[in-house]
Amino acid sequence: MTALSYNNILVVIPVYNHGKTLREIAEKALQTGFEVLVVDDGSTDNGMSTISDLGCLTHSLPVNSGKGTAILTGAGIASEKGYDAIITIDADGQHDPASIPLLAEETKRLWPVIVLGNRCMNKENVPRSSLLGRSFSNFWVRLETGWSLPDTQSGMRLYPVRELLLLSLHTSHYDFEIESLVRGAWAGIPIRSVSIPVHYPPTDKRISHFDTLRDNARLTLLHTRLVTRALFPWPHKQLVQKKKK
Repeated sequence: MTALSYNNILVVIPVYNHGKTLREIAEKALQTGFEVLVVDDGSTDNGMSTISDLGCLTHSLPVNSGKGTAILTGAGIASEKGYDAIITIDADGQHDPASIPLLAEETKRLWPVIVLGNRCMNKENVPRSSLLGRSFSNFWVRLETGWSLPDTQSGMRLYPVRELLLLSLHTSHYDFEIESLVRGAWAGIPIRSVSIPVHYPPTDKRISHFDTLRDNARLTLLHTRLVTRALFPWPHKQLVQKKKK
C-alpha cells in the first residue's frame, strides 16, 4: 500500500479523570493539524466539559472499562469514519503532542506499520520504577517476538486501524498495549520506533491510574500466556503479506 495521507490519521486520546491536563493536551494535539477524538473511559471528574468548545470528536463510555477498551473504541470509531490509522497519546501530560507528526512521518516510508514513540527517559525526574518497568517489558517482548524494541511501554503510538481491529486481543487495561504489540508482530505487522521527548511532573502533581499490584499482576499473567503461545509450533495468522524478494 502507498503512504498514508495525514487526512487518514486520527489522533485518539483515552481519558480517565484527567480533567486537569486534558484541555492542554487536546489543544496542542489540534494544533498539529490532525483531527482529534477524545474517548472518556467513564470519568467522574467532569473533565470532558473542559474541551467542549475545542471542536474535538468525543465519545464517552458509561463505566470505566480500561485503557485498552478506550483505545479499541477509538479504533472502531476511526474505522467507521474512514480513517486508516490512529495515533494514541496519553492525557496526563507525559507526551508532547508536537511529536504526533514524527509518528505519522513513518507511514510515508512503510505501510501498514506500528510506530512506537521511544521516550527519551534520561532525565533526573524519570521515576526509577518506570525505567525498570520498561526494561522488564522490553525483555519479555523480545523473548516473545524476536523484536528488540527500545520502549514497549510507550502510550504514544500509531496503529493501523484495520489490522488492530482484526487482532485477537483479550486484554482491556494497561496490558492491552503489550498484547497488541506482540500479537501485531506475530501477525506480520512491521514495527518502527521514533524518539520523542517525555515529561514527568513532580510526584505530587503526577496523575497516574496504574495500580502497582493489580496491573503488574495483569502484565505477569499476560507475559505467561504470550511466552507459552510463542513456544507452540503452529503458525500465527498473518495480516500483512510479506513482500517477495
